[in-house]
Amino acid sequence: MPSLHPALAESEPWRRARGLAEGGLFPQCAALCAPSEQQNALGLAMARLLLCESGRGEDGCPSCAAWAGDEHPDLLKAGSEGAAPNIAQCRDLILSMAYRPVAASRRVALVYSADTLLLPAANSLLKLAEEPPGHGILLFLLSDEALLLPTLRSRSWMLPFRIAVDEGEERPPETESEWAEWLSRHSAAELPDLLAQFGPWIRYELHRNAFERAGTIDRLRVILETKRLSRTMALDLTVLALKEGIVFEHLFGNLW
Repeated sequence: MPSLHPALAESEPWRRARGLAEGGLFPQCAALCAPSEQQNALGLAMARLLLCESGRGEDGCPSCAAWAGDEHPDLLKAGSEGAAPNIAQCRDLILSMAYRPVAASRRVALVYSADTLLLPAANSLLKLAEEPPGHGILLFLLSDEALLLPTLRSRSWMLPFRIAVDEGEERPPETESEWAEWLSRHSAAELPDLLAQFGPWIRYELHRNAFERAGTIDRLRVILETKRLSRTMALDLTVLALKEGIVFEHLFGNLW
């Protein structure tokens, strides 16, 4: 099972969620907002609490014993890390939620990347979000609550999880609005000024155990240090690699 970042596991939202799960009072529809690299770990950790008979997780109850790695007979998933479900997957989720639980007293559904759901898929989940079955809990996983469809947001208990950044520690933009602001501020920046940000970004990602993303930033830094790209191309490549997730090594052949 993916490891939940200590900053999230020790946060006030997590303590509040644990208390509600233990008391059997957790809302039937909630939106968990967390950094994209932690969404899967957070969703699975929350499911372990909610599927446990005591609400504590890992207590040896029959439901806890039914876990096989990241899978549980009463855990449903729509979409995957970085990919929101399409309308067909959402409809399958709705049908599956109607079935009675197998090993637990409830069923838990995770909807990945809910803030990037296309409108038809999001609309198909409105009824489920408004009136989940009595044995069901629906969890939307997202990184930018502002992008979640308002009709879904209004039906969900919003629970924001943030990884605190040390004072003075810079992090790369994450949301659409942050990227827009970053591009606006750096539209006229010279390449050395752009490269100067990569070191703090790498340290930030390493601090939260996002090793793959830290490696991506470091490879991007190496490419830009060759100075074979113009300032505009450097900005574009940064956005494509870090915001859009494009495998940039495939774009330029043997440029570096």
